[in-house]
Amino acid sequence: MALDSIGSASGAINTLRNLDSINRTDQTRGTPPPASTDGDIRASDAAVTDVRQTEQQTLDTLRQGLSEASAVGNVALAGARSVSDNLDQIGERLQQLTDPRLAADQRATLTTEIEGLVRQGLDTVDRASFNDVNLLDASRNQDVEVTAGRDGGTATVRDQDLRTGLESLQGLDLSTAESAQSALNSVFAEVRTTTNTAVDNLTEDTRRVDERNQDVQRLQAQVPTPDDNVDATLDANGALQIANQLQQALGGQSLGIVNQRPETLVGLFR
Repeated sequence: MALDSIGSASGAINTLRNLDSINRTDQTRGTPPPASTDGDIRASDAAVTDVRQTEQQTLDTLRQGLSEASAVGNVALAGARSVSDNLDQIGERLQQLTDPRLAADQRATLTTEIEGLVRQGLDTVDRASFNDVNLLDASRNQDVEVTAGRDGGTATVRDQDLRTGLESLQGLDLSTAESAQSALNSVFAEVRTTTNTAVDNLTEDTRRVDERNQDVQRLQAQVPTPDDNVDATLDANGALQIANQLQQALGGQSLGIVNQRPETLVGLFR
């Protein structure tokens, strides 16, 4: 499921495409332009401002998408950790049930407690949603995809399947020490592994998205405001040259954000 923040996916890509003309700018230049006029200077100032505004819009699009993906991922991660805590308690009771000396009423009490903990885990899965996106119920097929580059590439926070495992713990035969040991070694061990993997995956995906978001925010802070670094002695030609240089620099930095540390993208891209 692709998440669109303020803009649509196509709008985000259009914004990012505004930087695609960077490498074509120098190619279109020919002979030196004529002497500058006041109108030319005003146009040059506007060009510099437009480049800055375009870059801020591009970074806003990236940041907003990454922020939403981070929120969805972190809600799911909190839910997965809660389910993991439930499994710790279930495992403790299953271990107790492997004791053949347990009285029948003790065995019944522990079995009831396990059933209650399983229901709590399923309730947690149901509640682990943000903006109607739930990453703990794989049957919904709700991988989170966000724009990750000006070419329209996407980054993914992967969904996990905790529901199936928890449902497999319902109705277990725990009437004897042997059946409890069998459940502990097979069904429960599988659910434990699946949940641990889900916690690890969500931790890794959200950490990388958060790091990328921080990179974008740092770059936004570096983009000059319209009044910053303005040289009043510049003529129109000089201002246009600076505008083009700024555009090239910011375009390169934006591309760097989404392509740096390529090894970290392995966990995000499918």
